[in-house]
Order: sequence, then C-alpha cells, then structure tokens
Amino acid sequence: MFNVDPTIRYIAIVGSEYRILASKQREGVPSLTSDEITRNFVSIVPQIIVEAVEKLSPFLGEVGGITAHYQKALVVFYTINNLIVIMSFQPEVATPFFSRITDAFRKIGSQYLAE
Repeated sequence: MFNVDPTIRYIAIVGSEYRILASKQREGVPSLTSDEITRNFVSIVPQIIVEAVEKLSPFLGEVGGITAHYQKALVVFYTINNLIVIMSFQPEVATPFFSRITDAFRKIGSQYLAE
C-alpha cells in the first residue's frame, strides 16, 4: 500500500478479538504517537468505530470507509472480510468536500453557535 500512495503514513490490520496482525509506519516518516498509544488505539478503537457505524448498513448500504480528520493526519478505517485496515495519511491529502463543509461550518459556528 505504501507504493500505491505516497501520502500514507501508517498502516495496520486488525483481526477479530482486537488482535493486531500488522502494524507498519512508513520508513522515514516519524510517528505522531508513542508505540504504546498506537498499539492501544489500533487494538481497540477500530472495532468500536466500525461496529457502531455498521449498525446503519441495513438502511444505508455497505460502508465504504470511515474517516477521522485531525490537524496532523487523516485516519481511515476499512473493513475487508473480517479484518479492519487502518491507514493514516499526511494532512495534505485532498478531501475537498470535507474541507469545504468544515470551513463553512466553522464560519457559521463562529457567528451563530458561540457560547
């Protein structure tokens, strides 16, 4: 996968029962978290997120992927058979729809949703 897209920072594959089958940081790209934080996140969080999102599958169809946008990285969760693939990308990855909506929401929020 690292050969497919140069913006991929990290890839992990998680099997059933929260078992990490693979975990690899792109060579030359420093991790943004400690090994312990990465291991804890990858072994627990993807299962919870995927299970929660898949509850709407009977109504909305198969989930293509789940994203979490951070300032320093984009994290994407995919399910393939009984596996969950987690990839983090450089923050420069193009997400035009999400970026456009987020910018509009922040603008509106600062005008109308201030505490």
